[in-house]
Amino acid sequence: MPSSYLYAINNEGRVFGLSTSGNMWREFMYLGLEFKQLSAVPHFMWAIGGDRQVYVHVHGLDIPIRIKEETYENERWLPLEGFSGRLLPTDRYNFSSQDGTVDRSRDKVKLPSMAWQWEGDWHIETTLDGQPLDHDGWTYAVDFPATYSTNKQWKSCVRRRKWVRYRRYSAMNSWCAIAPLHKDATKEPFIDVAVGGNQILGGHSGNMVVWAVTAHGRIMFRVGVSTTSPEGQRWSAIKMSNGYEAIQVSVGPTGLAWIILTNGKALVRTGVCRENLMGDGWAEVEPPNDKLRLTQVGVGIDSVWAVTNDGSVWFRKGVNGQSSMLCEQMATGTGWVDMLSKMALVSVSPDDQVWAIGHDDRCLYYRTGIRGTDRTGKKWRMINAPLQLSRASSNASLSSNNRHSLCGTPQQHRHQSWGSLSRPHSTGDGAALIRDWEEQSRSAPTPTSLKLLQRTSDGTSTNNLQQTSSQESYLNESKNRSSNSVNTNDLTEASVANITISNESLTKGGESIVVSGKGMSNTVKVNPAAWSPVHSVGSMVGVEAHPETDGSVFDPDLTGDSGVYGEDENTAAMYWAEYDVLWCKIEAGACFIDQANPPKWMVEGNGTTCGELTEPWREHILCNLKKRLKDLDVNILSYEKAIEMSSCVKNGDARCQLKGSKAYEDCVLELEWISNTSGYVDSGTLTILNTDGATTMLQFPISEIVCVVCCSEPGNPRLAIHTPNLSRSKILRLQFASDTEMEDWMDNLTTVSCQINNLHGKPGSNSIWATTGLGDVFVYDTEMAETSQLVDGVYTQELLTSGNQLPFESILHNGFGPGSSLHMSLCLYDDADRLAINLVCYTTTTMKQQKAAEGHDIALHFNPRLNEDVIVRNTYQSGQWGDEERVGVSPLKAGSDYTLKFVCEEGGYRIFINDIEYTFYSHRIPPENITHLRIKGLMTLSSVCYKTKSVIIEPIKIFWRQMGGHLRKVETCSVGVTWGIGYDNTAYVYTGGWGGNFLKGLRSNNTGINSMVDTHNYFVYENQRWNPVTGYTSHGLPTDRYMWSDVTGRHKRTREHTKTLSMHWQWISDWIIDFHTPGGVDRDGWQYAMDFPAQYHGRKQFTDYVRRRRWFRRCQLKTSGPWQELGNTKIVDISLYTTSKPGDDGFINVWAVAANGEALFRRGVSELCPLGVSWEHIPSDQALIGISCGPEGQVWAVGKNGTSYWRFGISLAKPTGETWQNVEPPSGAQVKQISVGKDVVWALDTTGRLSVRREVRAKIFPEGTYWQTLPAMPNDPIHIATIVEKDNIADNCCIFYTDTFVPTAKQGFRHVSVGREKGQVWALSGAGIVCRRIGITDENPAGTGWTTGIGANWQYISAGGLVNRAQ
Repeated sequence: MPSSYLYAINNEGRVFGLSTSGNMWREFMYLGLEFKQLSAVPHFMWAIGGDRQVYVHVHGLDIPIRIKEETYENERWLPLEGFSGRLLPTDRYNFSSQDGTVDRSRDKVKLPSMAWQWEGDWHIETTLDGQPLDHDGWTYAVDFPATYSTNKQWKSCVRRRKWVRYRRYSAMNSWCAIAPLHKDATKEPFIDVAVGGNQILGGHSGNMVVWAVTAHGRIMFRVGVSTTSPEGQRWSAIKMSNGYEAIQVSVGPTGLAWIILTNGKALVRTGVCRENLMGDGWAEVEPPNDKLRLTQVGVGIDSVWAVTNDGSVWFRKGVNGQSSMLCEQMATGTGWVDMLSKMALVSVSPDDQVWAIGHDDRCLYYRTGIRGTDRTGKKWRMINAPLQLSRASSNASLSSNNRHSLCGTPQQHRHQSWGSLSRPHSTGDGAALIRDWEEQSRSAPTPTSLKLLQRTSDGTSTNNLQQTSSQESYLNESKNRSSNSVNTNDLTEASVANITISNESLTKGGESIVVSGKGMSNTVKVNPAAWSPVHSVGSMVGVEAHPETDGSVFDPDLTGDSGVYGEDENTAAMYWAEYDVLWCKIEAGACFIDQANPPKWMVEGNGTTCGELTEPWREHILCNLKKRLKDLDVNILSYEKAIEMSSCVKNGDARCQLKGSKAYEDCVLELEWISNTSGYVDSGTLTILNTDGATTMLQFPISEIVCVVCCSEPGNPRLAIHTPNLSRSKILRLQFASDTEMEDWMDNLTTVSCQINNLHGKPGSNSIWATTGLGDVFVYDTEMAETSQLVDGVYTQELLTSGNQLPFESILHNGFGPGSSLHMSLCLYDDADRLAINLVCYTTTTMKQQKAAEGHDIALHFNPRLNEDVIVRNTYQSGQWGDEERVGVSPLKAGSDYTLKFVCEEGGYRIFINDIEYTFYSHRIPPENITHLRIKGLMTLSSVCYKTKSVIIEPIKIFWRQMGGHLRKVETCSVGVTWGIGYDNTAYVYTGGWGGNFLKGLRSNNTGINSMVDTHNYFVYENQRWNPVTGYTSHGLPTDRYMWSDVTGRHKRTREHTKTLSMHWQWISDWIIDFHTPGGVDRDGWQYAMDFPAQYHGRKQFTDYVRRRRWFRRCQLKTSGPWQELGNTKIVDISLYTTSKPGDDGFINVWAVAANGEALFRRGVSELCPLGVSWEHIPSDQALIGISCGPEGQVWAVGKNGTSYWRFGISLAKPTGETWQNVEPPSGAQVKQISVGKDVVWALDTTGRLSVRREVRAKIFPEGTYWQTLPAMPNDPIHIATIVEKDNIADNCCIFYTDTFVPTAKQGFRHVSVGREKGQVWALSGAGIVCRRIGITDENPAGTGWTTGIGANWQYISAGGLVNRAQ
C-alpha cells in the first residue's frame, strides 16, 4: 500500500503531515499564513486560513493537471469563393464545439483562473481516428452534421478541422486562495470546510465534493470540483429550513455529508448520488439526549463519530455510506453508542479508522481494534511521534540569530511557491538514497534541500536563495547523519538554492514574491502585480496572466517533486524534538492504514523499545560462551557421518486429471525427495496412486517438471504440473479439497523442483519474466542453460532423445549461421539405398500445398546414394532444385558406422566424414534462414549434436520458477532491473528476493519480501428482452443468452453464486451497477441494441429489442512477494532499456504510461537505484495506452485511438526527446500493444494479429516504411494449442476477474515482446502458450515460423533481459 498522510494543525496554525511510511511529524513550508480548519483527500487539501478564507493545496502529483481545450473550425463551400468561413444562418458557428451547438471562438476560450497557464498556442490536430491528415487537417462531409472523411469528394459541401490547446494547473504545491463570496472578503467569512466524495457509487473517479460553512451559518457547496479542476467553478448556497444555522460540516468518501447546527442537532444531506452531487434534501438527527449538544462530527464510509459539548465521544450505528443514496436510514443511522471517553474532536479516515484530539491534554490519539466487523474499536492509544519544528515556530527551543524564514518575517509576509527541485541521482548507496529522501517511494509531498535562511558573513539575512546540486545535497545529508550534533552555522550558501530573484522593488513592503524553479540556475522574474499563490488565485475567474511578463510565475512543475516541506527529515534533525505541543485539528481524510503492516508510530510502544541484545547480562553470557569454544579442540572430520542421505515423503489425497480425460478422479499423492548431507535435494519422485494406495496410476521424476502453476477456479483449488517430455502425461492437473492443501503442495513441489535444478534467490540478469492469467509471476533463468550447454567455448545441445524415429526432424533454435555446426553418429542399414540430410528454411505454407515439406526451401540437401556410390549436394529454392554437385567418391557404405560433421562458415558448409574433410559446399541461400534439420533413410541415429555461438533456448524445455507476488505485467532489462504493474495499476520494483505467500516463508529468504495488496472486479451482465405486453423483461427467447451471464452470454453467471478465487481474496464492496460500461449507459446503467449480440449504445432507440447492464463487485487480495511499491502514481504500461552491462550501474531508461494516458519518464534509475528518483511528465496530444523503448533511443507508443507514435529528438543530452510523430497503424487495424527491438518494431492489434514495421533504421529512418502483417496460418501456435493440447489448455483459459476474455481470443495473440538484440521475439498465443519466433534475419525481421513452449495460461511476457552472449 502506498504511503499516505495524516494531517494536523497545532495551536500556532501550522500544518503538519505524518507519513504512514515515516516516523515523525513534518511541517509544511510556512508561508506566513496560519490555518484554522483543514480537510483532505489524497493529493488535495482544503483549509480555512487565519483570514477566514478558503484555500486549496494540490501536492504529491507526479503527473501535472493538464487539460486539452478543443474547438472545431467549420467551413462551407460557396460557388464563387470556394470553402469559406461564411456559413448559412442555419449552420453551426464558424468555431464551435464538436456538435456545433456552442460558440468556441479561440479568443473566447479563457483560462478558468490565474492558477492555470497555457502550454503554447492553438495548433491543428492532424490525425483522425489514428489516420494521419494533411498539414491543414481538414476533414470533409456532405453537410453538417455527417460522417467526416479524410478525402475530399465532389459532393463535399462542408469541412472542418480541430484546433487544440493545452492548459496546465501551475499552482502545484502552493496554498491557493479560492474566490470569496463577496468583493469584501470580511463581509461573510468562512468558518469550516470539508472535502470528500471521491468514492461516490458509480461516480467518476476524479469527482470531489466540497462543502463549507460561513460565519452567518450558511451552507455552501462548491460546484465543479474534481482532480482536473481543483479549485472548482463557483459557490452555491444550500438552503436549510426552520432558520437553522450551521457551525461545522464533514463529508465522507461516498459524498455523505453531516452538518452540525448551533442548536446541537445534526442535518444529514440526502439524495446524494453520481447525478446530483449536492443532494436534494435534509434529514434531521437528534443528539444522544436532551442534555447534550453535538459540537463536532466526522464521517467515514460506514462510520460516523461525533463529539458532544461535554467532550463525550459517540458512534452512530447503522450508517452505510455506499447505500446512503438508496435509503435515508442508511445515511442517518439508527442510534448513538457512547464510547465512554472524552475528546475535543474526531476525524474518520476513508478506511473508517478513527483519530482524535484529547479533551484535556490536546494530544493526538487513534482508535485500536477497528475492523470490518467492529467499527467501534477497542480503546484509544496516543500517537507518540517526534515533531519537526520550524525556525519560525514559537515552540522551537533551539537558538538562532534569526528565527524567521525569509518568506515569513514579522514585518512583511513574503509568500513563495516552490517549484520542482532536482532530486539526487544514483549513487553508490542508491537504496539508502531512496529510503531517506522518499520515505518509501514518495507518494505525497517530498522533502527538499532548500534552506529558507541564508547568512552573510556579518550574520544578516539576505534576499538570495541558492540551491545545491542534488549530489551535494546528498553528501551534505550524509555528513549531517554521521554527526550527533548539528550547528546552525553549517547552513551556508552551499546548502541552499542557486536561484536569484530579479526585482528592483523587493524592498517594498506587502508585495508577493513567487519563487519557482526546476532545480536549475534560473533567474526568476517577480511581477508585484502578478498572481500571488496565497492571495488571488480563483478570485479573478477568466483573467489570464501574460505569458511573457508573468511566465516565471507559472513556471510548470515538470516532475511533481516539490518542496512542500521546509526541511528534510534527516537534514533537519536539529529542528525537531519531543515537546508538549497543543493540537487544534486532526484530519485523516487522506490517510489509509494497512492493518497487516501498520505504521511504526501505530505499533505498540511506538516501535522504539530498547532491544535486549545490548543488555550487559546478555553480553556477559555471550563472552563466556566464546571463551569456552576457544578451549575446545574437536576435529569433526575424524567422526563418521551419522547420516549420508536423507529421504522425506509427503502424502495426501487429491483428485487428478490425466491425459485423455476431462474428469477428475480421486487419487493419493506421494512426493518423495532425497537430500544429501548438505541439505540440498538430489532427486525426487512424484507418484499418483489409486485410492487403494497400492496401484500406481502415474509416476515420474521431479526433474521432468518444468512448471508448477496454480490454475484454480472459484471453489476449485487446482494446480497444474507441466511435464512436456513425458509421453503419458504432458500436463497433470490436481484438485484439492481446500486452498490450504493446494498451497501446501504448491510449496513442496516448487521448492523440491527448484532445488533439483539448483535455483534459488535472485535470477540472473539475462532472464525471461512472465505472468499468468491469475497474476502469478514466473521467471526463466538462462544461466542454468548456459552452465549446462557451454562446452569448450560453444553452446551444445543434444537433439536426439529417446524414442526418436526416422524420419527425424528437429528445430535449430539459433539457426545455422556461421560458427554453427552439427555432429552426427549413425549406423547404416545393410539394405540402405538413399539417405537425406536436409538443412531446411522453414517458411509459412498455405492449405493448397499437399505437403508442408514441399513448400520449404532447403539450403543444403546432402543426399548419399549408396547404389550409385555418390553423394549429391543441392539446394531447393522457390519450388525448384538447383544444379547438383556430384564431385567426389562416396566413402559411405551400407552396414557401417560413420560420424558426420557439418560446419557453417562465411562462404559455405564444410562437411566432414569420420573427421576427414569430404567437401565444401558454397552458400546458395543465406544460412541464417535455416531453421530445421531433417534426416531420413535406412539408418540408426546414435547422436545428433547441435553447436552454436550463443545460448540455446528451447521454449518447451524452459523451467519456469514462480517468484512470488501478484502482478498483471512485468518488464525487465539486460542488467536485471525489473518493474511490475498490479491489476490496480500500482507500480512495483523487484527487490531481488524470492518467496512470499506461495512458499509459506519457510524455505525462502524473507529478505526483500513485502506485503502486496491488489484489487479486481468481478463482472456480471443482466440481460433483458422487450415484450410487447410487459416491456423489458428477464424472460428471453429460448435461443437467447442467459439472462444473467458473462460478457459473451454463453456462460451463466449470477451474483449469488459468484465466488472469490481463494481464501486470500475478500469482498470489499457489494454488487454495484457499472455506470462506466464501454459504449455508454442510461441513468439506470442499461445499454441497448437490436438483438444479442450487437453493438450496444446508451440511448434507447425505436428498434432496440434487447438491453443489458453490467454489475461489478470488487474484491481484494492480500499477499506478499519480492516487490516494493512505487508511490501513488498509477501506470498502465512500462518499458525498460539500458546499454550498460551488469555491475556497471549505468543509466536505465524507464518509460511509462500513466492511468490518464500521459507518458512518463523515470529519472535516476540504475542497477543500484532501481526505484529511481522522480517522474518527468512527457506531454502528448493523444492519450496513450502502451509504450516501448529500445536500442539507439527508440521509443514508440500506442494511442487510445489505435494509432502508433515514435519519439523524435532523443539523445544522451535529452533522453526524453522533443515531439511525438504519428505513424499510421496497419491497414484496417487498431494497435493495442507495441514492442521495440533493434531496427524492428512489432505491433499487436485488437484482433490479435501481429505486424512488423519494416525498414526501421534508428539513426536514418526511425519510423520505418510499411507494416507487414503476419498471416494466421495452420502452423501458428493458436491452432497447435486447439488441436494438440486442447484438453490441456482450453479449460484453463479463464480470467475470472474480467470480462475481456471471449472464446475468439484464441484466434490471435495476447502479447508480444522483442528482445533488445536481433533474433529474440517472444509472444503469447490466444490459448496462453509461450512462443518464440524463428527464422529472423536482417532481410526478414518478421521471421518465418514459431516454436512453442508450454501453455500455462500466460498473460504477459518480457524478453527485454535477453542478450546474446556469444562466445
